[in-house]
Amino acid sequence: MKKFTLLLLSLFLFTSCATIFTSGKANVRIDSKDVDGATVLINGLERGSTPLNIKVKADDMITLEKEGYEAKTVMVDSKFNTVAIINLFSILGWGIDAITNSLKVPDTRVYTIGLKKK
Repeated sequence: MKKFTLLLLSLFLFTSCATIFTSGKANVRIDSKDVDGATVLINGLERGSTPLNIKVKADDMITLEKEGYEAKTVMVDSKFNTVAIINLFSILGWGIDAITNSLKVPDTRVYTIGLKKK
């Protein structure tokens, strides 16, 4: 009975490990190529101007805007979050990590985005 209880407790405690042990965010540097002071939007919300160091999630959308230039949008590159492997025996854990977008983490740490003049 003790072993069964311990097994159930460990499955419960290690549910959604990627969500618990990692935030799914990473610090990245966003810069504009040949243009200073471009406005940085993350998922449509203004976050500052280039150059900018900020935490982003996998699959966030980065947009640079500057008057006289065409806006440019790129998606944050992502890779599999290896911490999620701890969910091996927990379907619930995989589900929670998928819902919270913790199965992926940002891959690229520096984004230098070129803007074209209008």
